[in-house]
Amino acid sequence: MRVLTLVSALGEGEASAWVEALAAIVARAKLVDDADALEALECLTHAARDSALPYATRQSLYEAAMARNLPAIARLFLVASPQGEIPQQLKKQLGPERPLRPTDRPLTLGERKALARTHRRDQLLLMIRDPHPMVVAILLDNPHVVEGDVVKMAAARPAVPESLALIAANARWSVRHPVKRALVLNPSTPLADAIRIATTLRAQDLTELVNDASLPELLRKHAHDVLADLQSRARA
Repeated sequence: MRVLTLVSALGEGEASAWVEALAAIVARAKLVDDADALEALECLTHAARDSALPYATRQSLYEAAMARNLPAIARLFLVASPQGEIPQQLKKQLGPERPLRPTDRPLTLGERKALARTHRRDQLLLMIRDPHPMVVAILLDNPHVVEGDVVKMAAARPAVPESLALIAANARWSVRHPVKRALVLNPSTPLADAIRIATTLRAQDLTELVNDASLPELLRKHAHDVLADLQSRARA
């Protein structure tokens, strides 16, 4: 509900005031370690990616951020990500039938979706390896799935970008620090989602991203820009 309220609010008032407020919230969440500011930042970054945010509002906020030399804030309103090629091995696993283990009989997608609702740990440990977005969506809502399970799903390689995007958008799991780290460090996570999540990470995590040559250049630049803005505000 808070995200939906923010989606509506972002279209009201001056875009320049919103981007300045966002930059201030990012700084307060990291420099002061303010729990309320961090919670607000999580909600705002989710609102920024929400499909309900009108294009005209998104464009206005992006342009206002760029005009104020706040590229890290501007990137929060980008939603398009480069499309990577899904490996052949993964395409086979996305087929209509696949076994949970090499020696098992192939299960239909419907059977796997049903198993994703299980409470049994032995079956859940098998299901969290299923890359299909429909299975992942059910697992994320399964009350018997724990944080460690979601971290494994977020860190899986190779992975389906759509499945990782579902984790990144999930209200329950996307705010967990280990899950966020796993998503940002996974090269299959859509770049727009990785940028949004990186904005909410701790300063030491951002430094790690900047120095990780295996990550997309724009993600590393984003982490650098967030850190640079923090340093500027700390000196002010």
